Amino acid sequence: AADRGAVVHLIAANCDGAVLPGVQITHVESADELGKALENEFPSNDVLIMCAAVADAKPAQTSGEKIKKESLKEILLIQNPDLLVGLKASKRVDQKIIGFAAETQNLEANASLKLEAKGLDLIYANDVSHGGIFGSDFTSGTVIGPDGVLKVVENVTKDTLANVLLDQLLLQIG
Repeated sequence: AADRGAVVHLIAANCDGAVLPGVQITHVESADELGKALENEFPSNDVLIMCAAVADAKPAQTSGEKIKKESLKEILLIQNPDLLVGLKASKRVDQKIIGFAAETQNLEANASLKLEAKGLDLIYANDVSHGGIFGSDFTSGTVIGPDGVLKVVENVTKDTLANVLLDQLLLQIG
């Protein structure tokens, strides 16, 4: 998007990527921090591309000290908030959101449900059942919009996918 002339603010976690010229970066370390950063930044932006999901769950309790293995019997988890669902209520009519769906079954159906539930304008769905997408520069999947499948991509670089998604976004904007 920055290469196409957009003003970009990247909110990143667990990312050791190089500094990108002209891109403002906010580093976060948790789903809660990401949620706060999104609440601060989303109202003043036209497009949100949420290209990675945070963990679905987090420990119910944390410790400032090491927990000795002798004390470790179980870890209770609580659900992290769904950040995109949280933003749906504050989304302006002129804002666009692109999301991603990593699925292991019923790819298009599950992605379409997420598109609707989260108030997305586009969603990229890919099958992660064999783990090949993670750590790879290549991807295969389906771009879905409110009216259904828009484009299927097969074994393309993630840079190519980014351009496909931006092209589809521009078609929606008109």
